[in-house]
Amino acid sequence: MKTISGLAIILATTFSSSAFAEGDLSRADVQKIAMEMGTDDDGNMYFKPDHLEFETGKAYALVTTNVDDYKHELAMHEVSEKFFTRKIEIESPDGELVAEIKGKIEEVEVGPHQTVEWFFVPIQIGADLDMSCEIEGHKEAGMFGTVTRY
Repeated sequence: MKTISGLAIILATTFSSSAFAEGDLSRADVQKIAMEMGTDDDGNMYFKPDHLEFETGKAYALVTTNVDDYKHELAMHEVSEKFFTRKIEIESPDGELVAEIKGKIEEVEVGPHQTVEWFFVPIQIGADLDMSCEIEGHKEAGMFGTVTRY
């Protein structure tokens, strides 16, 4: 009996690891999604696009550019609970790495005329989850949107 049990364990671990490990997601090809944050000529604040869709299990880089003369935030509290954040990168205008942040991220503040890249893999589905700028008055001025993961 011990031989059969041992063989069953070996077969189960051999086949289950190949069934669940389709590749190293930390090295997956990254799909870049551009997002702009700013203010239009009428004083309305925005995210463009204001709805984002991601497929679970795929690697993304959300490239967020602030086109304004003042800072904005991208807050995605509920969304970030369902992402595996690989890192956030900040580069200088000449392409030199300024900072790389790793760990759980819920908000990203982007300074005037700066760009930040948020690298992540969605790991759970969800529809129409909130994203917004939490700086006082910005959400009320139109800086909000939704995220869907499928």
